[in-house]
Amino acid sequence: MQRHPVLVFFAMRTALLVVVALVLSLMGVNGVLALLIALVVSSILSLKLLSKQRDAVSEAIAARLDRTRGRLDSAAASEDE
Repeated sequence: MQRHPVLVFFAMRTALLVVVALVLSLMGVNGVLALLIALVVSSILSLKLLSKQRDAVSEAIAARLDRTRGRLDSAAASEDE
């Protein structure tokens, strides 16, 4: 069974956020401040750590757009006939 790249990327980003938040919690940072710091730090880390997954998401979205455009073009061509 093949996993959808968008779901894999979302799960990995969420896991990264949770790990950073847990580390901050262990360091004694709690509340909204911990969440804000975790969001910023996990975003920065994901730029480096999740680049392959981000590329896979981009390819999946581009492929889906190409398929949709192809169907629309063939539908428009069949209407013109």
